Amino acid sequence: MTARGASTALPALALTLLLAASCGGPKRLGLSFSPSPGALLNPGTVQLVVTDARALKSLIGPEALNRDLFKGSRNGLVDFKIVLPTGETVSRSMMTVEAAVYEAVRERLRLQGITAQSGTSGAKARVTVHIVDMAIDVSGSDLTSHVRLEAVIDRPGLVTVTRTTVDADASRRKLIGDMGGADSLSEAITLAVNRLDFSGINRFQ
Repeated sequence: MTARGASTALPALALTLLLAASCGGPKRLGLSFSPSPGALLNPGTVQLVVTDARALKSLIGPEALNRDLFKGSRNGLVDFKIVLPTGETVSRSMMTVEAAVYEAVRERLRLQGITAQSGTSGAKARVTVHIVDMAIDVSGSDLTSHVRLEAVIDRPGLVTVTRTTVDADASRRKLIGDMGGADSLSEAITLAVNRLDFSGINRFQ
């Protein structure tokens, strides 16, 4: 190899090593959500608010932490994908728990004929979803996930119209490391969001 060829190869090699190092780090949980439309609601716009009301903010449970699992999502960030009934997918990277639930609920409402937005302009009601619990942990030889969501439908200045709480659990056999964890938590999120009852929106015009 000539001196010129060697000098050209060195930056390329350095770039390859840098990419390999960045790709070799802990992976974030890659979660997915498959919305179930449910009954169509009276068309309209609502303000959607999602709050993280978890007592423990960690997405990773104590036993999973003890076993050094899910390192990539210990900062609370996940990669999130919505799989629509048409088969189309919408993917986002490095999302907070609140942002992921916001997108999931917004898509579910859209399929029910409701436009959800963060602002109040033109909104006939407010839908507030509290994340009461959302975590993945290890139980025996299984990876287990639990999600609890509370939905409140109201309009500022009026009494609460509806308040519902849903729970969802899912588990996967722990094979190697944390394999199956993303599937477990994805199933629990999908079950919880799809169980939320938004029919109270129909009380507002």
